[in-house]
Parts: sequence; structure tokens; C-alpha cells
Amino acid sequence: MLTMLTLLCVLCQHPVLICYNFSMKQAYHHGNLKESLIDTALEMIEKEGLESVTLRELSKRLGTSRSAIYRHFDSKDALLKAVIGAGFEALHECISPILEEPTVDVVTRFEKMGRAYIYFAMDNPAIYRMIFGDELMREREESCDINDEEQACGFHALVALLIEAQERGLFKKEDPILQATTVWSMIHGLSNLLIDGHVHVKNNFDALFEMGMQTLLKGLKA
Repeated sequence: MLTMLTLLCVLCQHPVLICYNFSMKQAYHHGNLKESLIDTALEMIEKEGLESVTLRELSKRLGTSRSAIYRHFDSKDALLKAVIGAGFEALHECISPILEEPTVDVVTRFEKMGRAYIYFAMDNPAIYRMIFGDELMREREESCDINDEEQACGFHALVALLIEAQERGLFKKEDPILQATTVWSMIHGLSNLLIDGHVHVKNNFDALFEMGMQTLLKGLKA
């Protein structure tokens, strides 16, 4: 379902690994309806908003029956849980390989992860708002447990990087979960400001990002 693409960030023109393109869904054919339903729902959310996703519209767009959809998802709620999971999977695929690259030093991986995360949000703002917003909070909490290393592998890849840095004597030996949550909070906040169109932030993105990263690193370094 995920297609690896290297694109330029529309804001900063920096190269960034984009893990998929929601508009490039596979054509539906017998045997992959479940995947096509998730892909099509993601595309609809990004282009038309969350409210556009209905089982009736999905069946129309994919040329299938409601009964066929119900063989995979017994309700719209069940479908949306799967869609949220796919959105998180795409985000994880963007940041986890960066965090887990053993030949790159810790600080470089840390900074590259931050940019990749923000570029993901800018390139997929509706999907980003869906997976982190409050509209589907219950579905998110039921389908993606941040304490589950498989469901939140990107977050736990960051935790692992912080533990590695602590073991190397680079970062303070503090609770790595709290450290990771602090890092995530800064990057998430900057992402939200960018996709919500705050001109001051958009026009000063590089300076704000660099200052944010340096502030985090100063607080983390041993």
C-alpha cells in the first residue's frame, strides 16, 4: 500500500522521503478490496475531508456492493480504525528508517527525523489532522496504543535512539519516554502551525526549526 518516493518539500524545497502518495491508489480488482477501501478513504480524506467518507460513496467509487464492504468492515467505525492505522503506518515508515540507520550519527538522525516528520504533515495535512485530531479520538485510542511498540513503532524508534544516545554518553540519562514525548511535542506543535497556515512560521521555518532542534539538543545533551 505504501509507495516510497523522494520528493521536494513544497515549503522549503529540501529533499524528503515521502512514504506514499494517497492519490496513487491501486486500481481495485478482485482480492484486494480491503486495501482499496483503505487507500480510497485516505485519498478522499486528504482531498475532500473526513466527512466525505461514507460506505455508500466508497462502494460507488470502487464499483462494489455494500455487502462486499461489510465482509471486510462491519461498520464505518471499523473502517476508520483501519484508516487511522494506515495513516500512522505511513508516518512511521517516513521516520523509523531514519532513526534506525546505524551508519549515521545520532544527532544527524535526530535532526533528519524532525524534518521528515514535519514534511509528512505539510504534504498530507488532512491525514495528519485526522490521526492526531480530536474528531476521531476514540477510534485512535482503540486502534493505536502509544505504549504498543508495533502500533507506535515510530515513537518507539525515537525512544530507542534516545536510549542509544544515553548509552553512548551523549544525552542525559533521564526517562527516555518523557524525553521522546518532549521532542514529539515540539515537532508536532511546529507541524500544526505550518499546516494551519501561520505566515510568520512559514516564512521563518528554517530558523525556527534549527532553533527548536538546538534547544532540544541542549536540553538533552549530557
